[in-house]
Amino acid sequence: MSKVDQIQKEKRIYEISLMLRRKPNSFIVEYIRQNWGIEKAQAFNYIALAREEWKKYFEKVKGDGISYHISELREIKDKAWEKKDLRLAFDIAKEEMKIMGIYPTEKHKFELEGKIDMKREEMLELVNLAQRAIGQGSLSEGYQGYN
Repeated sequence: MSKVDQIQKEKRIYEISLMLRRKPNSFIVEYIRQNWGIEKAQAFNYIALAREEWKKYFEKVKGDGISYHISELREIKDKAWEKKDLRLAFDIAKEEMKIMGIYPTEKHKFELEGKIDMKREEMLELVNLAQRAIGQGSLSEGYQGYN
């Protein structure tokens, strides 16, 4: 059989994707062979393309769901700000970060012994460095630190 154009190919992938939910692969392969005159190997290629389309669809649905929940949280957070409920606004901001995957899930305890002889700016830089290291899993290569 001759090559099909992109539109026809997309129509075939869509048709196969509808069958994927309810029909076994053997049925789909036979359907493709009988209706489109395509060999078994090419039929499996079409099935794989249809599965990829399903995967893209579900990733989009998941992303849309996350976006919906974030927008709902932001509306509630705006109401909390209006009522000057800072505790609630902070908790909602934390939930937003958790949904987006940017809120650390682990707590880390630091114990320091002795006197720290450091300027405030140096201390803040050290704390920021520690936060980045926790977020990335390790310090960047080549970091020299304080002498």
